[in-house]
Amino acid sequence: MESQSNLTLSQLAHGSLDALFEMERAALIALVAALPDGLLLVDSQDVVIFVNFSAARLLTLDVPDILNKPLENALAEMLLRAHEPDKLRQVLASTELTALIEQEVTLISPNEQEDCFVRLIWFPVNYNVEDGEKVGRGLLLHDTTREKTAEQLKNEFVAVVSHELRTPLSAMQGFSELLLTQNASPERQHLWLEMINRESVRLTSLIDDMLSLSRLEGGSADLTVERVELPLIIRQCIEILRVGSGKHTFKVEIEDNFPAARADRDKVVQILNNIIGNAIKYSTKGGQIIIAAHISSDDSNYVQIDVTDLGVGIPYEEQPKVFEKFYRVRTHSKGVKGTGLGLAITKSLVEVQNGQVWVESEPGAGSTFSFTLPIHTLLDRKIEAFKEILLKTLLVPSKDTTEAELYLDYLQRTLPSKQLDEVLRDTLYEVGERWHKGIIGVGDEHLATGIIRDFLSRLRQTATNPNGLKMIIGTVAGEEHMVGMTMVTNAFLRSGWSVTNLGANVPISAFITTLEQVHPDLLLLSFSRSQRLIEVKRVVHQVREAFPDLKIGVGGRLLNELPDLATRLGVDFHGTTPDDTVRLATQAVLQRK
Repeated sequence: MESQSNLTLSQLAHGSLDALFEMERAALIALVAALPDGLLLVDSQDVVIFVNFSAARLLTLDVPDILNKPLENALAEMLLRAHEPDKLRQVLASTELTALIEQEVTLISPNEQEDCFVRLIWFPVNYNVEDGEKVGRGLLLHDTTREKTAEQLKNEFVAVVSHELRTPLSAMQGFSELLLTQNASPERQHLWLEMINRESVRLTSLIDDMLSLSRLEGGSADLTVERVELPLIIRQCIEILRVGSGKHTFKVEIEDNFPAARADRDKVVQILNNIIGNAIKYSTKGGQIIIAAHISSDDSNYVQIDVTDLGVGIPYEEQPKVFEKFYRVRTHSKGVKGTGLGLAITKSLVEVQNGQVWVESEPGAGSTFSFTLPIHTLLDRKIEAFKEILLKTLLVPSKDTTEAELYLDYLQRTLPSKQLDEVLRDTLYEVGERWHKGIIGVGDEHLATGIIRDFLSRLRQTATNPNGLKMIIGTVAGEEHMVGMTMVTNAFLRSGWSVTNLGANVPISAFITTLEQVHPDLLLLSFSRSQRLIEVKRVVHQVREAFPDLKIGVGGRLLNELPDLATRLGVDFHGTTPDDTVRLATQAVLQRK
């Protein structure tokens, strides 16, 4: 039985050899046809008998124009564009090929902007025909342009980085030696220390760029995704960057009802610093820089930021390359410091947050760099978590509603209006279901319903009864409890005020810029016990100098400890509770009017 089985298998294998051979032949043809490198096979008469699509593309011809034609016809265009055509003609003329020959050919590109590079590998091919064995040859074409360009960019990068590293290091070494060896005046020593500090910041920035790119390329970039208010970040970035740019003016255009983005705040700051910094750097004559924020016209689930300058612009042929690593626009690189990493990092930072970045530029007339980020929305599982927490705070045994009211204020700040409505609706529904099942009593049901109804009535009052008054609120230094700030903000909103909440740890420059943009009736500085009064007083002083008629108030719980706080700070009032602060603010503003 075993021998009969082996005989059958042997017969089957023998019978399938022809089919197997045909399959292998078809697979081989498909493989060479799909090769990324070009392949030509030439018979003994120097006629092309096989060509794949990659070869046709590299030779800028169609397959029918190459197949069954003399090899010289296929390479005619390459011969015309080659920098050293004689070496190529010499190999082409020698039909007797006995060993592998490798050539590097440099070609003038069709647009005459940059050279192209192709590696040619010639090899002999023996094949059988009816009248005997023949010797033809094959030609493998490998486009090495990207490799050569990458090598060139790498060499340029090494040279630039070496220079950029050496310059601050030399300056730091030189000034530190002066400090150690010279008995200079305190003023001169201070100047040298400032120089050392400035160069160390520059050196740190360069190293951070290289590390950032390495992390992004390695896929190890840590993201802290959260709700990000872009208008505030934009203004803060402008204030930091305008310090070194006396020639430029800045205009911020924010679309009405502009939503928050879902992004990593620190990464967004880095993106804006790179793009706005480039707008300053490459508009050397100054002029206006416009930063516009709006919902993307291509996808309403994304916000879009456009940064427009009136600088030198970017040549059309270089625009697709500006986001490549180490690439610097050739016509701009002279006299402008940089490593060519900024926009490459920017592109990676945007894309890792599911956004896109691009540039539109007119040479000599300026550029607009744009990027998108997803709008802040929450996943269903997070919505469910909000509902559960709200239920727990509504149904507290002690009937103390403070925690529930704080949490509702937090939800109003965190959730888009549609999702807030969903949480409130479903929470009320769940309260009713629990009452019907006897899980909670009548008092619990009325308490929970009453809190939400009061919250909704306050929202409606805010929306329908504006009083035309505008305010800006923010903390100067230290950590402010965000729920407390939200309660104060909502108290003003309920009274009809238009509120710009800048959040915690706002630099003085950001206050000034926002005041210039918003033109409010009131600035409210909110602070906690951890903050130093001298820092608050410095902000008050600078705001008074720039806006002498603006009413300024402070809010916090230091009145009992410092009853003369308003006088000591030079402000118009000090409120301790949200409602008390609204009353004092309204009184101060209306008295002025």
